[in-house]
Amino acid sequence: STDIFNHFHEMLSHAYGIDNIVSTGTVQSINPIQEDEGPLFEVKVAFGKQDSDESPAYVTTVKTRRIVCAMGPMFRALEAPWEISFRQELGADQQFALDRILHAHEILPYIKTNEFSDIQQTKRVLVVGGGITSAQLALFAAKSSWCNEVTLIQRSRMVPRHFDIENDWMGPNRGKLLDQFWSLGMKERAQRLKEARGGGTIPPQLINELATYSSSELEVKEEVEILEVHWTDGCFHVTLNDGSDCEPYDMIWLATGAQNHIDHYSALSYLREVLPVNVTNGFPVLNTDLTWRAPAGEEITEPIWKQVARKKIWCMGALAALELGPDALNLIGARHGSVRVAEAIRRDYDKQRNDNNNLEDCGCC
Repeated sequence: STDIFNHFHEMLSHAYGIDNIVSTGTVQSINPIQEDEGPLFEVKVAFGKQDSDESPAYVTTVKTRRIVCAMGPMFRALEAPWEISFRQELGADQQFALDRILHAHEILPYIKTNEFSDIQQTKRVLVVGGGITSAQLALFAAKSSWCNEVTLIQRSRMVPRHFDIENDWMGPNRGKLLDQFWSLGMKERAQRLKEARGGGTIPPQLINELATYSSSELEVKEEVEILEVHWTDGCFHVTLNDGSDCEPYDMIWLATGAQNHIDHYSALSYLREVLPVNVTNGFPVLNTDLTWRAPAGEEITEPIWKQVARKKIWCMGALAALELGPDALNLIGARHGSVRVAEAIRRDYDKQRNDNNNLEDCGCC
């Protein structure tokens, strides 16, 4: 599916003639400033792959009158209560043990770094989580040459679903659901986002693949949680809340969910200082055209240049979920957001052109 998506992405870039204007870089900050001709954004960008020795990043400032923040989610892994207490209990002097409790985003880098050493000593892996990531990790470990046994546990029953949101959002009822969504207040919308995406879900084909393994190779336990963990004799001794015996494991892999929050976007920190925005459950509250909305009351008291600047910043993807709905992160949500932003930018260009023509007609300079 990744290859198909990449091919689709390349096809779109070529079709719209933008494949030669896309650059790899990381936005470090966005600084709105006042100028006589209107607000300007100074965007500090580190171009190139910053972790590559072959093409080191260089930092420069790009100046623009308009900016679209189409950033992906900035997830931070959630820690379970047992993990927090366990890490505090061990302390820094047990770094070897701490390094073997890994969250999903840490696993592949760890394996690549320790491919011919530490990872070869890993025989039993405990995978924790109830979504597609946990299923993929369990299958990855089961297929590896170095792992003998895998246990996958989750606190609920497996939920088979092809998409990461309710199926209704992908069908003919989508328009009706969006109308209902937009009729809600911001807090209710945030709650609806959570309900629609739900907890972890697993595509049916992955569930079937898990079932092809024998219990001695890959065991799946549903509706159980970790009760306590101890580190003794060079391995984890894990007790579950289902009354089963304590079991030893060499590694614990966690795919227990992650949280996206606007506070995780460091590139937006200074922008939010200059142009504050209300936040509901981690999502910025935007205008219907996805521009940067002022908090209640400030839209009148702010200087004019700041009010204008807000109308020239647009957000898409996860940052626009309170306006786009639960499918903001999916392809259909990306198209929905693109249409809104493109129409708003076109209106802004037309307004600027008309203003310039009026100045010329008046003989102003």
